[in-house]
Amino acid sequence: MKLVIYFGLIIVSLITSVLLGRVQMKRSNKFWLAFLTAFLLNVAILGLGSIWWFLTETDGISQGLGVLIYCISMGVIGIVDLIVLSVMKEKYK
Repeated sequence: MKLVIYFGLIIVSLITSVLLGRVQMKRSNKFWLAFLTAFLLNVAILGLGSIWWFLTETDGISQGLGVLIYCISMGVIGIVDLIVLSVMKEKYK
């Protein structure tokens, strides 16, 4: 069950950051503001997830790898946000 929550947070972070970025882009039509908002939401969700994983997991290697996977996910989701928003920017030009 804990593993489902672990990977579920990555999926939730991806979906919410992309949706928030799209909504922000439609409202303000400012690319960097939308990206920054989406990326900060991503960092907040996965940052809290990293703290949760570090505190609930007992094995040191699992703690380190879990936090590392969350950090890598932050970067990958940030790149996905950047791509989605740049496609939207070109679409609304």
